[in-house]
Amino acid sequence: MERQQTFFQLKAASVEVLQATASLPQRPSARSDLTKALTALSSTLQTVTAIPGALDARLAEYVFVPISQVLRISRTVPVRALELCLECISILLKAGWGGALAPELSGQLLILFTFMAKPSSAENGIAGSSEELQTLALKCIGELFTEVSRTTPGKQQLTATANIPALGEAVLVILDSVTGSNSNPVKLQAVTTMSSLITAIDDKDALASFLPRIVSSLTKVLTPSSSNRASFRVLERGLVSLSALFTRLISDRETKDLPKTGPQSSQDTSKVVRSSSWLQATASQIKIALANILKLRNHNKSEVRQALLGLCLTVIQECRTSLADCVSMVIETMVTLAGRGESSDTVEKDLKIMLSTDDKLSDLLRESLHGWIISLPRLMQSKDDAGRRQIIHQISVTLRLLADNNVMVNDLLAVSLRDGVSAVLTDAKGTSIVETASNATVDSGLVLSRATSASFEPLRLRLKGQEEMMKEFKLLLGELARSDTAVTVTEDLVNGLDVGSEESRLASFWLSVNLLRDTMAANPPLGEFIDIGASHPQEELLDNLYSHSLTILNERDAATASHWHFPALAFEVLALQATKYKTEFRAELSETLYPILHHLGSANPGLRSHAITCLNIIAESCDYSSASELVIANVDYIVNAVGLRLSYGDVSPQAPQVLLMMMRLCGPSLLPYLDDLVGSIFGALERYHGYPKLVELLFAVLKGMAEEGVKAPQLAITDSSDQPSDIKKQDDETIILEFFAKIRKLEADFLATKEDIEELPAGSFPQKPWKELTEEEFKQQTTLPGDQDPPPTDEKPPEDPPPPAPRTFDILLKISDLTQHYLTSSSPALRTSLLSLLHTTIPALARHENSFLPLINTLWPVLLPRLEDPEAYIVANALDIVGLMCTHAGNFMKTRIESAWELLKSIYKRTITKKDTSKPQTSTRKPTRLIDLSNITQSKSGTSIHTSTGRITTSSPSNDTFLSRPELYVNAPTRMIWDALVRLLCAISQHVHIQDVLFDDVLDMLDPVLEKPEVKKAMESRNADAVWLRLYKKSKRAAEQKEMQWELPVELGGPVKMPQCAKDLGFVEL
Repeated sequence: MERQQTFFQLKAASVEVLQATASLPQRPSARSDLTKALTALSSTLQTVTAIPGALDARLAEYVFVPISQVLRISRTVPVRALELCLECISILLKAGWGGALAPELSGQLLILFTFMAKPSSAENGIAGSSEELQTLALKCIGELFTEVSRTTPGKQQLTATANIPALGEAVLVILDSVTGSNSNPVKLQAVTTMSSLITAIDDKDALASFLPRIVSSLTKVLTPSSSNRASFRVLERGLVSLSALFTRLISDRETKDLPKTGPQSSQDTSKVVRSSSWLQATASQIKIALANILKLRNHNKSEVRQALLGLCLTVIQECRTSLADCVSMVIETMVTLAGRGESSDTVEKDLKIMLSTDDKLSDLLRESLHGWIISLPRLMQSKDDAGRRQIIHQISVTLRLLADNNVMVNDLLAVSLRDGVSAVLTDAKGTSIVETASNATVDSGLVLSRATSASFEPLRLRLKGQEEMMKEFKLLLGELARSDTAVTVTEDLVNGLDVGSEESRLASFWLSVNLLRDTMAANPPLGEFIDIGASHPQEELLDNLYSHSLTILNERDAATASHWHFPALAFEVLALQATKYKTEFRAELSETLYPILHHLGSANPGLRSHAITCLNIIAESCDYSSASELVIANVDYIVNAVGLRLSYGDVSPQAPQVLLMMMRLCGPSLLPYLDDLVGSIFGALERYHGYPKLVELLFAVLKGMAEEGVKAPQLAITDSSDQPSDIKKQDDETIILEFFAKIRKLEADFLATKEDIEELPAGSFPQKPWKELTEEEFKQQTTLPGDQDPPPTDEKPPEDPPPPAPRTFDILLKISDLTQHYLTSSSPALRTSLLSLLHTTIPALARHENSFLPLINTLWPVLLPRLEDPEAYIVANALDIVGLMCTHAGNFMKTRIESAWELLKSIYKRTITKKDTSKPQTSTRKPTRLIDLSNITQSKSGTSIHTSTGRITTSSPSNDTFLSRPELYVNAPTRMIWDALVRLLCAISQHVHIQDVLFDDVLDMLDPVLEKPEVKKAMESRNADAVWLRLYKKSKRAAEQKEMQWELPVELGGPVKMPQCAKDLGFVEL
């Protein structure tokens, strides 16, 4: 009943197709009806075949009749109709005939499908072609091969002599679609059809005749290229097809009984007769093809890599003898595929399972490993970076794959590794990175207490490719560390630390450190858990490396060595030793801290980073909370080492650098321990003042002490508003009250004296000369009533309060006091450094007046001559120091300022008489006189120029017009001194109660800048009325000049007509 129902469904659809086909010549509009009918037939077939067994061979033949009628008129039907026909035939091949397809019909269908699969078929008989039509035609070919190969007669008929031309044509069309089509669906279907063909052909010789063309076409698709790139599904299916082809034709099982030579004559020339000579020729060509195909090992799709691994395993397991020449590169590819290390990649896991079950494959991999180790030094000397990284990667992955098979590495590995790394370092010779600081100076902003890095950065080389190779070497060492021969290889490397060239020694050192670290991590020594009473080889190797590292770090020229990697690796060894021994390493700090702190000031960022990391690791291992606590707890070791070097004439910059780094690291808390070193530093300055770099570094240490000392909480500089001013605003009423108070005091003193005279007893005046009196009479006459010695009291005079932070304060005071001996130095740079040092310490020292005022008394005699220094910047710095003293010492500076007043006035005159002679006058006009910048003032009315005979005012729309006037230019040294002088005079006016006459001089000198807010505020703190009066007079003069409506030409020195009242007003000619 079901079969009859199926028949009626198919009959209705088939009849509709026949009717549409028959009416097509008479009615062109029937083309759309034909398409609809074929669509209905395809849907009906899909519905029917959804039930297994519903469609048999007889029903398939019945349905094929209307389809064949459509194919007969393929020239007139649309392309879509042909596509629907092929879809229907595909369904019939899969579910209809079931192996009962007639041989004659299969041959005709193969020819038909081949014709439609050609892209040029539209030019040779059908209405058109499309990618979908070609894809369906190829799909039908594949299903036809599958249908035919279900029976033995079908397989024989496929390769019969009569069908060989059609089969050959089909193969060519399939391969052309694989290589020539630009459509990935067409390519994918063609490769799938190729797999069906390889399986369907039972005659090995017939299949061998297609082998060269198949391999050539697949190689073209599988070779990575930038043009016509295939999708990863095409690559996957292509690799699977190639594996199947190798298994069927050239596997060891299929080729073991081949004759040595083929027959002299063959009746069937369309087939290849396989023989040993044929196999040899084929293997050589396959080797060339595989060399290109195996480049897919770096493909980013795991499906492609998995298919490639299947091809490699086919070659190794099935074709190990027939393709013996390809085994080595196939093993390299397998190792590369297994070493990608992706979590979703199962290649390595699958390969490990195969190695554990296939001893021959393991032996083959060991042989390859031995060959790679021997060839490592040679390949590392080549210029092929990719090849060098590849062999390192292969060795490391092979060691990981053979980890469970107890692989024994040859002793040649140590030599090969040393030579390989040495070759990389030789390429990076002159390895250096951009230095950001000189050896004599250190970045003052370096605050090491914030550096908490606990892992070493990789050593940087000159080229990025070399760094990548060193990463590959580290992976290799990590795999080698898991093997039983790791300790033996490490011993060989440690024994060669002092042998060979510099690059060879560095390579041995780098390999030893990294291999020993990985070995200790992978195989911890038993002594860490159980005390067995004997040393472990790992511990002995670490001790040898530790001793070698201390030797490197204590060398005088360690910082200037051509390879900074030596001390960097030594720091890694120190950290490794500290990590192992924990708190027991504290006993070694006396030898290790000094070189570590020295390299903290290195100009090389890489070396400095290693030193910081090493210090952090040691602090953590020795149970210190931070690197600062580590240094402070062991400061006695460092201070002793530095003191010895300074005392015994060590002129190297190491000791000062260590001190500077200690202070940057620990801050003010370290200063109390450095009291004894200040004298040693000044003693070294006295002995080695002829070494500019050393002197500069020593003063950098002193300046660092000062900068860190003033950060102490007790010495922190407070806001100036907290400091009481010594000068109060005094108005007229206050002065009068003080005057009357003094008169009353004098009157009271006079009355008290008069009362004392009246109280004298009679005869209290001598009646005769005292020398004629006896001693007793003299006492009676000279003793007044009430004259007697006061009773003794137990009161003690008040003690001087101690300074804040006494030990730190004493160091700052000592540094500041000792600068007096060097302020007279002939080196301007040294004098500037000293003045800068004083500028840092004076605000902190001013916190203790009883120590600060004597310091001023000590420094004043050597500071005053600096005001006459030939260098302008030194004069400016000296003026700032004097101003700082006035700010913090107040009226204590009064007599000193008044005695040096003439010197200050001479400095003022120096600023106003400086001429600008940088450009000679080339104009033929009358020479003009340069105007001093200090005599130029700005007002709302314009620019005013004071002269000896009068004043000139020019109208100006802007207050800064004169700044763009080249003839009013003031050079930088003069401007520097002028600005410092203005700051000093402001400080004097605010804090020192100088005489009124001198204050008038201050107003005269600051007249050009009196309108500036900061200057005006400073002057008003002394006498606001005088300032107001001065500004009032200036504004009044400006208003008078504006009323005269006289303007100065833009160009000073131009022809100016003198007004009639010029002589009366005191004008001058410019």
